[in-house]
Amino acid sequence: MNSKYIFIFVISLVIGSAFVVFVNSDSDVQVTTVPETTTTTTVPETTTTTTVPETTTTTILGDDESVQIVDDNKETPPVYEGEYSNFSGFEGTNQFKLDELVLALPQVLQDILKDKIIYINGCHEYAKSLVGRCPYGVWDSSGTNIDGTKGAEWSMSIWVSNRAFDAEQAKDVLTHESSHALSYITRNCNTQNNLSYRLDAWNYFGGEEKFADALVLYFGGSYNHYRELGDLNSDERTYLEEYISACTNA
Repeated sequence: MNSKYIFIFVISLVIGSAFVVFVNSDSDVQVTTVPETTTTTTVPETTTTTTVPETTTTTILGDDESVQIVDDNKETPPVYEGEYSNFSGFEGTNQFKLDELVLALPQVLQDILKDKIIYINGCHEYAKSLVGRCPYGVWDSSGTNIDGTKGAEWSMSIWVSNRAFDAEQAKDVLTHESSHALSYITRNCNTQNNLSYRLDAWNYFGGEEKFADALVLYFGGSYNHYRELGDLNSDERTYLEEYISACTNA
């Protein structure tokens, strides 16, 4: 009888112990369910606009090629509306500047050319047809049309193009062309040996163009297109002084 109670007691202990172990084991296991979420960050679309002032690139063809960046916001010069406006090849953008340069020519040139020459800011079309581009400057004694015929209303004219102004050579180009005009107007002036001073100067300097370039240097300019000898030497300067004195009564 006692053994029966002992057996039941032992069985009860075993079952009780197993139950405690089971309960404790279940409490150690934790399951956490995290709801699935999606995070979307919306960034407002933005557009950045950078405004750059418009520029114009101008390629200038001369003795050397150069490039200018010209701001389109630059103040527009006044437009010339005078007697040259209808001349074929007239540009006019720099006509007022050209008029100012004429007034600043050496006095001897101003005196001898006054009321004999007209000065035009433009691209002489016949000269352009000859050389394939607009020349810096042109001296036209006979008034030459684009087809080569004579008698246009711009006879006895000096042309200085916008290209010369863009290249900052307009002053010396004007002096060069004015020297051609001086040479032409004094064509009947003779040396002491009764020879044409003009032809004598051609022989001395190597032609009309080099003669005009020499006069540019004589009058204080620097731009030369044809002369290759650099500055005037003392003999050349003396020759020009004598020529001007004899042929202009200077």
